[in-house]
Amino acid sequence: MEPLRSLIFSPGNRHDLVAKAVKSGADAVIVDLEDAVPADSKPKTREMLADLPSSQVPLYVRTNDPTTPWFWRDVVAAARANVAGIVVPKAEDADVMRQIDGALTAIEVDRGLEPGTLDVIPLMESAKGVFDAHAVLSSADRIRGLLFGSGEQGDLVVDLGVEWTPDGAGLLMARSQVVLAARVAQVQPLDAVFMDFRNDEALRTECELARRVGYEGKTAIHPAQVPIINDVFTPSDEEVAHQQHIVDAFETALKEGSASINVDGKMVDYAVARVARSVLARAEAARRAAARTADA
Repeated sequence: MEPLRSLIFSPGNRHDLVAKAVKSGADAVIVDLEDAVPADSKPKTREMLADLPSSQVPLYVRTNDPTTPWFWRDVVAAARANVAGIVVPKAEDADVMRQIDGALTAIEVDRGLEPGTLDVIPLMESAKGVFDAHAVLSSADRIRGLLFGSGEQGDLVVDLGVEWTPDGAGLLMARSQVVLAARVAQVQPLDAVFMDFRNDEALRTECELARRVGYEGKTAIHPAQVPIINDVFTPSDEEVAHQQHIVDAFETALKEGSASINVDGKMVDYAVARVARSVLARAEAARRAAARTADA
């Protein structure tokens, strides 16, 4: 999975809105079969996946949750559509994730795709999902990212019984536990939605909180949120130049036989250089994503 800064939800029963979402500037679009679709429209919306437009911007499908009667049909339809992968809501059971992996592998083989081509992004939005995050995230190699269910009055807030605030105090422990599990499993941690799409200041506050604790991107529910999300999760030109300076100086020092040097009054060693390289990698991923959205 290409590193993502921003993903935007779009109703699966409105392909005109999917087309607009592709042009929103988000790094990926999540075609929603769950919350955005009434129950009596879900079968028809699932059928519509076969007609999704081709896109330079990756498309993902959020299925209905694994406890519903729609789930496995959603998985099969998404796996046969022109998408990069699926988002699994209420992800909390490692055995279910392994079953999804097996089903996707069978469909990939039938389609002539390399096994593991389709990504799976679990949405962690229950107390059990957070508690068992490592088991869930390490259950299949095709799990390459996660969404942390941080939404105001969302399922996780209700399940934990915490108070939601933009500064994230109530969810801080859960948010940190999930990002730790993500790092151990080597998947990309992404923060989920911010519901008040007219409150730019509070959105930026939550984005900055998520970035500080280790998240690399966030989902949007409205195109107006995308520029703020991209801005917070894209390294600035000044930061890129500084980190490149560190890497260049460290590489020169290594050639001269030193692995601990002074750069602008601060010690630089392998660990500092590793951080610098990770910033440069995120900046390059952001550049590629911007190029894709420009082509869209």
